[in-house]
Amino acid sequence: MGPGNQGIRISIDEADPDTLLTEEEVDLLRDRLTEKSGGTLGYMALRGTHQRVLPGSITIWYWVDVTPRFSSGPSCTLAIQTAATNNNHFSSTDMAPKRILVIAGSDSSGGAGLEADQKVIAAHGCYAMTATTALTAQNTLGVQDIHYTPPAFVKKQIDAVCEDVGVDVVKTGMLASTETIGVVADALRRHNITTSVVDPVMVSTSGSQLLPQSAISTLINDLLPLTTILTPNLPEAKLILEIAGVDVKDPENIDDIVAIARHIQGRGPKWVLLKGGHLPLTRGRVVSKEDSEREIILNVLVGDGGVTVLESQYLQSRNTHGTGCSLASAIACNLASGLPMIKAVKKANSYIEAGIKTATNLGRGSGPINHFHSMYMLPFSPGGFVSYLLDRDDVQMPWKEYTQHAFVQHMGDGTLPVEKFMYYLVQDYLFLIQFARANALSAYKSSDLKDIGRSVQQVFTLQEEIKLHIEFCKDYGLSEEDITRENEDQATTAYTRYVLDIGQSQGWLALQIAMLPCLIGYGIIAKRLYEDPNTVRVGSRYWKWIEQYVDEEYREAMMRGSDLIEKHAVKLSPSRIEELANIFVHATNMERGLWDMGLRAGDRLIASNTPSRSHTTKHAPLRLTASPLTPVSTNTSRIMSYGGGGYGGGREGGRGFSSGYEHSNGGYGSYSNPDYASHNASYGGGGGYGGGDSNGYSGGGGGYGGGGGGYGGGGGGGFGGRDGGDRMSALGQGLKTQSWDLDTMPKFEKSFYKEDPAVAARTPAEVDEYRKEHKMAVTGQNVPKPVTTFDEAGFPSYVMNEVKAQGFAKPTAIQAQGWPMALSGRDVVGVAETGSGKTLTYCLPAIVHINAQPLLAPGDGPIVLILAPTRELAVQIQQEISKFGKSSRIRNTCVYGGVPKGPQIRDLARGVEVCIATPGRLIDMLEAGKTNLRRVTYLVLDEADRMLDMGFEPQIRKIIGQIRPDRQTCMWSATWPKEVRQLASDYQQDFIQVNIGSLDLSANHRIQQIVEVVSEFEKRDRMAKHLETIMSDKENKILIFTGTKRVADEITRFLRQDGWPALSIHGDKQQNERDWVLNEFKTGKSPIMVATDVASRGIDVRNITHVFNYDYPNNSEDYVHRIGRTGRAGANGTAITLFTTDNSKQARDLVQILTESKQQIDPRLHEMARYGGGGGGGGRWGGGRGRGGGRGGGGRGGGGRTGGNGDPIRNSRW
Repeated sequence: MGPGNQGIRISIDEADPDTLLTEEEVDLLRDRLTEKSGGTLGYMALRGTHQRVLPGSITIWYWVDVTPRFSSGPSCTLAIQTAATNNNHFSSTDMAPKRILVIAGSDSSGGAGLEADQKVIAAHGCYAMTATTALTAQNTLGVQDIHYTPPAFVKKQIDAVCEDVGVDVVKTGMLASTETIGVVADALRRHNITTSVVDPVMVSTSGSQLLPQSAISTLINDLLPLTTILTPNLPEAKLILEIAGVDVKDPENIDDIVAIARHIQGRGPKWVLLKGGHLPLTRGRVVSKEDSEREIILNVLVGDGGVTVLESQYLQSRNTHGTGCSLASAIACNLASGLPMIKAVKKANSYIEAGIKTATNLGRGSGPINHFHSMYMLPFSPGGFVSYLLDRDDVQMPWKEYTQHAFVQHMGDGTLPVEKFMYYLVQDYLFLIQFARANALSAYKSSDLKDIGRSVQQVFTLQEEIKLHIEFCKDYGLSEEDITRENEDQATTAYTRYVLDIGQSQGWLALQIAMLPCLIGYGIIAKRLYEDPNTVRVGSRYWKWIEQYVDEEYREAMMRGSDLIEKHAVKLSPSRIEELANIFVHATNMERGLWDMGLRAGDRLIASNTPSRSHTTKHAPLRLTASPLTPVSTNTSRIMSYGGGGYGGGREGGRGFSSGYEHSNGGYGSYSNPDYASHNASYGGGGGYGGGDSNGYSGGGGGYGGGGGGYGGGGGGGFGGRDGGDRMSALGQGLKTQSWDLDTMPKFEKSFYKEDPAVAARTPAEVDEYRKEHKMAVTGQNVPKPVTTFDEAGFPSYVMNEVKAQGFAKPTAIQAQGWPMALSGRDVVGVAETGSGKTLTYCLPAIVHINAQPLLAPGDGPIVLILAPTRELAVQIQQEISKFGKSSRIRNTCVYGGVPKGPQIRDLARGVEVCIATPGRLIDMLEAGKTNLRRVTYLVLDEADRMLDMGFEPQIRKIIGQIRPDRQTCMWSATWPKEVRQLASDYQQDFIQVNIGSLDLSANHRIQQIVEVVSEFEKRDRMAKHLETIMSDKENKILIFTGTKRVADEITRFLRQDGWPALSIHGDKQQNERDWVLNEFKTGKSPIMVATDVASRGIDVRNITHVFNYDYPNNSEDYVHRIGRTGRAGANGTAITLFTTDNSKQARDLVQILTESKQQIDPRLHEMARYGGGGGGGGRWGGGRGRGGGRGGGGRGGGGRTGGNGDPIRNSRW
């Protein structure tokens, strides 16, 4: 009945219904207590509601105080309480947590030894006790000296703990000497300690010798036979075997590593975990010879007659101090908590990985890991929820039955009858229709705009997928008509209606979990078949299906969906985790039901000819989103990937899962569950979900908002806002299609370039040398030579006078080559970094072009049209045109949204030679008949990549359709993605191109880039410290970028309250306030400006000395354009960026940019880049920002300062 007959202590996770006592069990316990000890059982709930209980940390304690009724003591009491109120009701004797005794040396730097052990134990919610074997003078660079504790005193420490508090598990570290090892072995026997974790610390991470070789024999003979699990690294393992007289070769592959682990286990320990961190392998699982080949780490666990290989991606990090002792302590905690060995080790590995990935660089050598990476206890490490799901006992059997189903196996070996596969294809098409509905419902269920956008994009993706699916079916003799007239099978109906039912009755995350088996299962199945040498490839009808699901694009899409679930999973309570696990199991069984359906199909197949030939297909059906896991399995070992994907999911490792299915609790029933088998009716009826005439959620009119049509909805609801529908996609529909007869149209002049004699005299070698010096590359036929001075460009005097008046010394690289190209009248593409002088490159030729054309007649539109992505950039361009065109009396106007149309309409009516416009407002003017583009002969697309990134491509194409085709078109961009290349190919004739710098995404080399890896809560402090330094120079100006308008206002308010003269600018500011803020910033009255990405291009303030990225942007192109606000016009600049783990998917692209511009790189950023997956590209997944019409809601009032701009500056520092 427990020590001293004080009671029975039972620790139970509240979220696990399988371990809670039922009423019958309570009655049984009461009867047994009465029968055996004369005690009685009382039941009392003690729940403290005044204390905060962290999610995931709730524990129920059943305490039975048994005192025989024949004595005068109290009756037996059963109490339930939370861990948070534990100390209020019980003494440490009654309610002690799991007790871990660590026998090891200290580490004065805190990263290893006893100090690290205690942190790990505390992080796992256990109770740490210590027996110190040595005191070390140690830091991250190495061990400087050791003071050994006398073995007799070590014995006293151990005895003092064991005889009082008691010990559940002993963990040993540095044991220092032969005598101390003997003391520990003796203590394990005397105190009957049955569970021990021995970390044979012999050599430190820095290479210091920590255990004399003379002591190793004692370790082998006395301690290893008493050891539950030994955790050596490879050098330690080889040393042990060398002393034991076992001859082993240097390992070259996984078989050699397993052999070493088996030899070690033969020395006595029940289990051996051979750590492979000192021996990284290649992707082919052989020892890497070069640093670049390091891909995989294998930790080999041997014991209980089997071998388990835990596979992880290699982490390039200097923060590995104390990983060995921390791993051993984590295993000890997991064993003390009752986990079986394999799970205890696996969970400990995940804990250490997360610790390495989230570590901050402390010290100058090998820094410590982050022991407290989780704020509260979850049954999985952050980023490991999917892995945890797949590793659960109640999931493994259903998951195995789904992913290793006979239908799948027959596909692999090529024996699946084709008519069964054809029936499956038809049902899969019908399933995809419902799957699209589920994703639409997912958008409705979400309250996060980004999640909404992903779900909506998924619907469009599925629409395209269904088209491909139809094409795929045609190769099997199935026409679209055949497919669409087929009825849903009962299995299809059961599964899809279950998913929709979950979506209707529960929240967004539950719906994602219900779809998860489908989302990740196909990738896992295909990967296993792809890697199986027994899978038939040549002549197989199904090989293309397998290849489609191991395609890199598909795997990357899977990562995005999985990352989304992982982001939300860390916020779950234990009980909610259980509920979601049950949903996942049920959905897995439903998915398995589709395979069952396929096997029994054939007799009901729709009438069509079964193809007799072996088919090769061009298309295969896709399922998108979720993380690629690693289902590697062999006959001799269970391969468990425990999270090697790292931040955001690596290319191959993902988050991993266990493919060992030995233990299971069975599963749910088959797909024919009567609860879901006959749900043929639609949900909602009338205009609800999928029913009635509206096809909308709200009923009537269609769309999410209800009324108005499309996504926009009506009356301010839905995605679109006020006007109903997707207003931007409807822009331009009122424009008439133009037909051009160039023979009857007026001719115009566009070639004005006359090569200067000095330029003509330059040899090809001199030209090549100049271009090489300026990192210039040109493509196209007959590209003019570059000029090196303003006079060589051949501009008329009225242009040159203005240029020289501005004080420019010589042309920039893009101007030197771009001016001759633009003046020649050819179509031009210019790619160069931000701040390189592109605006002047097309403005000056535009002025020359205008002056060579006939004067405007009443009713004529502009001669030069310049399209820009933002109003800020449009205004900047207008300022340049006004400055250099004033001597020619060239009129211009700027047409953009966010301001009244009246003044713009009046300018257009009076006639302007130059119109600078954003696409949306210009189309408004064209549709309203306020202007026309008949006279446009010089078209400029500035920041073309940015316009496409913002979703303007349809509008740009509609605008270009209104301009005569023999115009001159100049396209300028900071990057050269495929979308921009396609636009150039479609609308430019025989164009010539100049690139300054690499065609790859690159940053201005005059900008010093500082990237600091921080946590979210550190950001404000870091910003404040940098401001102290930056603003100590009164001439400095800093532009701070945030990710949202709300954060921009919050930061501005924070800075002004802290005494800094900060102002903010973003899309919710009225134009007059934005103009005022920009002017205050330009003049230096407010040298700190906080902005969102609306200002990342178009702010042309030449003396910005610093850019500060408080929030990292969504894609790397935006990063380059943001930091390009400094270092302009030949000046130097500094860009400081705060980078968090939430940004890890962008790490790879960022490292490439930093490497290309020869910047120093934080090692933690390197680590994220290696394991964090690719970046976000140009932000086009989902169509850019999705311009959906007005915002709805009331007006903002009439001007004034909004957000933080109106707050007073307190205790001014300026």
